[in-house]
Amino acid sequence: MKQIIYYSLLIFPILLSGQSSDRNQSQKEAVSLTQEDSKKTLNSNSIAVNFNTKVILAYASKSEQLITDFYTYLAMYNQSVTTDLQMEIDKSVQQMYFSEKVLVEDFITGSNQKITLLKLLQFCKENKFVVSINGIQNIAVNENSFNIKYQLIVTSKSVTKTYNFTQKVYLFPVQKTFGSNKKTVWELKLGEF
Repeated sequence: MKQIIYYSLLIFPILLSGQSSDRNQSQKEAVSLTQEDSKKTLNSNSIAVNFNTKVILAYASKSEQLITDFYTYLAMYNQSVTTDLQMEIDKSVQQMYFSEKVLVEDFITGSNQKITLLKLLQFCKENKFVVSINGIQNIAVNENSFNIKYQLIVTSKSVTKTYNFTQKVYLFPVQKTFGSNKKTVWELKLGEF
């Protein structure tokens, strides 16, 4: 009887450790499968998934330039004397944004309200103003966009105001057709600020 108890005491922990290692192995396999699933479900359009650091930095720099170009176009309204030129500026600015319905800050009239891009363009046509940008820099890379921070100085009707903006610039793939070939290209488009 002592021997049975003795063997039971020896064998029982061994059986438990065997079950424990089986359980640990099952947990490791489950974690491994979960990691594989999460890799599969990561957004295939994510910046980090598709580009290395050098390329991301290049796109971030191009994002900053896109914002600068946007304000250059807006300043052209002051110099445009024909409606044809204003329509071309409208078209160029709208192509820079992912949507013409995006909400932006009204820095022209100084109302500090969010308005649509189209309304901002209308205000630009109706008002004389001067803009300059300082301290433009990329402050964050998100899954599919960059956050660009900058200071905008606007002079309108002899009043100068300074605005601190953070603007999203989206990077996403677009299917383009070149003759009979289709190719995925990545585009930057301005977003809300």
